[in-house]
Amino acid sequence: MTFTNSQYIDVKLVKIHKLLSAPDPSINYQKALKQRQDDTGLWFLESDQYAQWKTSAASFLWLHGIPGCGKTILSSAILQNVLQHCGGDPSKVVAYFFFDFNDVQKQNLELMVRSLICQLSQQCVKIPTSLDMLFSSCENGQRPSLHTLLKVLQQMMQESPHVYIILDALDECSERPALMDILETMSAWQLQNSHTLLTSRRERDIDSSLETFIRQQNVVCLQSELVDRDIQKYVRQRLSDEKQLSRWGKDPVLRQDIEAALMKGAQGMYGCCLTLA
Repeated sequence: MTFTNSQYIDVKLVKIHKLLSAPDPSINYQKALKQRQDDTGLWFLESDQYAQWKTSAASFLWLHGIPGCGKTILSSAILQNVLQHCGGDPSKVVAYFFFDFNDVQKQNLELMVRSLICQLSQQCVKIPTSLDMLFSSCENGQRPSLHTLLKVLQQMMQESPHVYIILDALDECSERPALMDILETMSAWQLQNSHTLLTSRRERDIDSSLETFIRQQNVVCLQSELVDRDIQKYVRQRLSDEKQLSRWGKDPVLRQDIEAALMKGAQGMYGCCLTLA
C-alpha cells in the first residue's frame, strides 16, 4: 500500500501519541465548560490585561484565587476564547492541561509535558525533527527523560509563530517543586512567540516561585466582588432553568431573598452554589 505524505504523517503521529501515552485534558475542559453560564468571566475576557497577554511577546499571566472561586470554569472560558482567537490559523497553536486532584494521571508532571507535546504535534504541518528523533528513540526501547521531553517541547514551541499554553490548577500537581522549576525554565527560554496563562490557589511555595519571573502587573487576584457577579448570573440561571428550583423563582420577592441568601453564603465561592438542587 502506498501512502501520501499526509497519510504517512497521520500514521506516524498515531504511533507517537501511543508511545507518549498522555492523558486527555479535553475531558476536564468540556466538563468545566458545561458548568459555565453564558457571559460569565467577561470582566476578564474583555479586559486590557487579557488582550495584552494574547499579543505581547513572551507573556505570562497568573490568575489566583481561593478554593471554589471558579478558577477552572474561568480557565475553560479563557481556553474557549483562545481557540476562537486562533480560529484555524496555522500560525497559532494551543496546548493546555488541567491538573486534577481526582485523577492521578492529571497530577503527574511528566504526563503534563507529554500531553502538551501531543497537542502541539496535532497542529503541526509536518512532524518536527525533535519529535521524530524522540519517536525513534522510543521505538528502540528507550524511555525519554523529562529533560529530553522538555527539549522537544521547547523546539516545538520555537517552530510556531504563536503558541498559547494554558495550565490550570497548579496546586493540584503532586510534584509542585519540580513544576515550579519547569515553569521557571520555560520562562527562561524567552520565546517571543509564547503566551502562557496559569491558574492556582495562592499558596506560599507557588507565590514565591512565580514572583521570580512573573511581574506583579501580570498577576490577577480573583477577588470576591469580581467572582460574585458571575455567581449571581449562575444562581439566576439555575433558579430560572431547573424544574426543582423554578417554582421558588416565580415570586419576585422570594426569588430576590433566595438570591441574596445564596450570594451571602457563597462568599466568592462557586462551590457553595454548585449543589443548589
